Amino acid sequence: MARRLPSLNALRAFEAAARHESFTDAAAELFVTHAAVSRHIRELEEWLGTELFTRTGRGVDLTDAGRRFGNRLTPLFDNMAEATLEAAAQGAVRNLNVSVEPAFASRWLVPRLGRFNELHPDIELSIDPDNRLVDFRSDKADLGIRYGQGRWSDVEIQKLISDVDIFPVCSPGLIKDAGPLTPADLADYNLLHESRKQYWTDWLQSAGIKGVEDWRGTVFQGHLAIEAAEAGQGFALGDMILCTDSLLNGRLMRPFPLDMRDHGGYFIVRAKGSKESAPARAFREWLQAEMAETQRKFAGIKSASTKKQA
Repeated sequence: MARRLPSLNALRAFEAAARHESFTDAAAELFVTHAAVSRHIRELEEWLGTELFTRTGRGVDLTDAGRRFGNRLTPLFDNMAEATLEAAAQGAVRNLNVSVEPAFASRWLVPRLGRFNELHPDIELSIDPDNRLVDFRSDKADLGIRYGQGRWSDVEIQKLISDVDIFPVCSPGLIKDAGPLTPADLADYNLLHESRKQYWTDWLQSAGIKGVEDWRGTVFQGHLAIEAAEAGQGFALGDMILCTDSLLNGRLMRPFPLDMRDHGGYFIVRAKGSKESAPARAFREWLQAEMAETQRKFAGIKSASTKKQA
């Protein structure tokens, strides 16, 4: 007998919104817009003939019917996810070769890879940390993870995260006896540079800070400037992806609530004209979910910092 069911997309949107009790958080989880979640839920309410949420000035609240429906749906979606993983695990092991910048690999990707392996035991990852842009015509890589503006002409490009926040970081021990600092006090500390000193010039100009010699300080390659900051050697510029974990575990701190919005972002790329494979899609979707979680954690850090400064 044919099952009479509403749209699966509408059910997914509602289940996520009911679980989070938020359209915004559901949209972030599903990588769609707030408007899309709202539209799906209105369609589902019309299909069911009952109201699932009440809209308020501060957000949404589940109705009794919506709460009961959500409590029934969540275990069903969990079972579907488990069944899908079990089915995938029965197939042959699939290889996926990924070229990635060493800084991104060591500071963010590698600590999370265990979660990907648990979700996708049938995908065997090979991670190649290399600052050189991968050449899919000659290299064995299936995917590359790059930071930039996404304007490469020789690859297929999919965005992971754009408009990254950049900000000064230091070890808490470096300034524990300094008292309250202002950005102008950077003139008294060692600035830690990546290979391009322009980053500090850009941040100081963006923050409107004068009197700090942006050219002085130690120059490092890659993420070593951030590691030097963790070791108490001065101030480095970090971004919200590479530094959130260290901010949460106390190895780094943000002494000033001043961010520069970089127009660059993180992208996943593959050979021009190639079709995204199932393992590549699984890896990309997992990356997007993990980055969304890092964004959420960094937003909490920013919010706490703003309240502390108020």
